[in-house]
Amino acid sequence: MSRELPPLFCAESGDGEPVLLIHGLGASHRDWRDVMPALAPHYRVLAPDLRGHGSSPRQRPYNPERFAADMRALLDARGVDRVDVVGHSMGGAVALCLALCAPERVRRLVIANSVPSFRPRRPAEIAEIAFRIGMMGVLGPKRLGRIMARRMFPDPGQEAQRALLEERAERNRRGVYLESLIALSRWSVRERLDAVTMPALVIASGHDYFPVDDSERFAAELPDGRLHIFPDARHGLPLEHGEAMAEIIAAFLRE
Repeated sequence: MSRELPPLFCAESGDGEPVLLIHGLGASHRDWRDVMPALAPHYRVLAPDLRGHGSSPRQRPYNPERFAADMRALLDARGVDRVDVVGHSMGGAVALCLALCAPERVRRLVIANSVPSFRPRRPAEIAEIAFRIGMMGVLGPKRLGRIMARRMFPDPGQEAQRALLEERAERNRRGVYLESLIALSRWSVRERLDAVTMPALVIASGHDYFPVDDSERFAAELPDGRLHIFPDARHGLPLEHGEAMAEIIAAFLRE
């Protein structure tokens, strides 16, 4: 018999219609530091740490389906019936799982820097997963965090974003990260996108790991999908352009 997971850590701010923010792999609610205050004047914003991430407790398994079940339990615990869901990177996979397993709970969906299948197809995608597994497995979270920070925020003036990413990456648990990454590399719901019938917004970056063509295809395959592209942004969109991202989200939620 599996043990019940202790309550997840969840930051909450604001009042109004609820919005759930789901972070990515190796991240935490702190990635929404610019998005959350921009939305809070008009919405009740919930930003949890996924199990094994940030300040939430560790308990296997770590995969998008399990994370989505945790989000459903969190909504129950917070008395939230229906919610607008925003997912970044791996959080996009979690958001899609929640929309598919509990569509009655998801009013609208925003998926940023994410795709409906993380199964590697191109050599570059296979190399990226192998690189992360190797770096985390051999050198650990601190060294991997430094490398990822410089890849995601290479520009002068992005020292604050690099410092935040490095600081929170040091706290990553090696086993949680690796199990989550391996599960994510086997995950796909592309064949089920016709069941994602709520209004959905795909937000892409021009210099992401995922080609813009993939995001365009993703948005086109959704029954009620649309697309917004930040042409000069990279994968860390919530930290790189958080306020602008919040404006795009809010405009979509007001439709």
